[in-house]
Amino acid sequence: MAVIRRETIGYGSKLKNSLVGFLLSFVFLFGSLALLAWNENRTLKTAQGLEAAGKLVQNITADAVDPAFEGQLVHLSAEVETVEGVADSVFGLAVPGLVLRRKVEVYQWEEKQTTREQEKLGGGTERVTEYSYQKTWHEGLIDSDRFEDSSHRNPDSIPFESERVEASDAYLGAFYADSTILGALDEQALNQPELANLSFPEGFRAIDGATFYRGRNPESPEIGDMRVRFYWTPPQMVSLIAQQQGEGFVDWTSPADTSIYLARAGQHDAAAMVATAQSENTLLGWLIRGGGFALMWLAFGLMLAPLKTAASVLPPLGRAIGAATGIASLLLAATLSTLTIVLSWILVRPLWAAGVALLIAVGIGLWARKGARNANAAGISSAPPAAPMGPPPPPPR
Repeated sequence: MAVIRRETIGYGSKLKNSLVGFLLSFVFLFGSLALLAWNENRTLKTAQGLEAAGKLVQNITADAVDPAFEGQLVHLSAEVETVEGVADSVFGLAVPGLVLRRKVEVYQWEEKQTTREQEKLGGGTERVTEYSYQKTWHEGLIDSDRFEDSSHRNPDSIPFESERVEASDAYLGAFYADSTILGALDEQALNQPELANLSFPEGFRAIDGATFYRGRNPESPEIGDMRVRFYWTPPQMVSLIAQQQGEGFVDWTSPADTSIYLARAGQHDAAAMVATAQSENTLLGWLIRGGGFALMWLAFGLMLAPLKTAASVLPPLGRAIGAATGIASLLLAATLSTLTIVLSWILVRPLWAAGVALLIAVGIGLWARKGARNANAAGISSAPPAAPMGPPPPPPR
């Protein structure tokens, strides 16, 4: 059953809140400018670092650790293997894999809310918030103490939570495989585990061969029921580009002062890995640009919000002003963010900046020279015609 809460916000409170938002808008504005400028520098440096990596990387094999490549940027593809495997301490489940992940879900209440506002004559606003509740499987506990309706209660604790365990003896040929390498591998659901040697926690039983359940009826779960599923990472091929250090690998610092450590599941050559990383860097750059634009749009929206609030004494006028300020904030954000991106893009590229400055200087010079010529030509054409010369004097006798 939904719970509805109504509240009235007076004109004075709205005006005060809009003025606070106005002051906060400058924080968002300068933050968006800094984010956009930083992103252009990050994107360029990362691209330069990856380009250098593609030129300097050396291919090695994982059969033995060659001291000749110590401290060098290397690329290799090999099978990641383990002898001991991994085990879950709660269920006693052991698999000959590299990673074992236990996913614990609890059947519990989840709160959702929808809010609508109605402008009132005189500048006030009536806000209506509707809280609805539904039962769902959720990883981790949902704090029901924050619910509007206190009659919907979730468990305060559970006997154990989700966990991820990595093999302590994972090796890539003669090299140690660290968490970065293991995290790049593909995992899959653990189906039909061997149940004979498992130690089930109190109240749990196996269902459908892959899920462990605590509750009366899996087909009709109740609040507080738990289900556990396992996912594992079997031995598999991996490719990486990193700096060789001893029997392992660390981040390589590029000439552009960026860190390079690339790992991908499967067999991939160095050129393909660098190309993929370049594409990911480009995509990330555009995502951050979009985030900077959105933050700037929010900043201008807050900056212009007092105009809408002041006009909301008459709701139709307030809505019209709100639409106008919304369009204005969008145009301002689009213009300023584009200008910031372009200027930052140029400034982090000194040669481009010098070239653009030279072109601007040449353009100004040509424009000034052409203007001077036109002025001279206009001056000559507007001068009065010279008086006609009289007849030449007679020759002396």
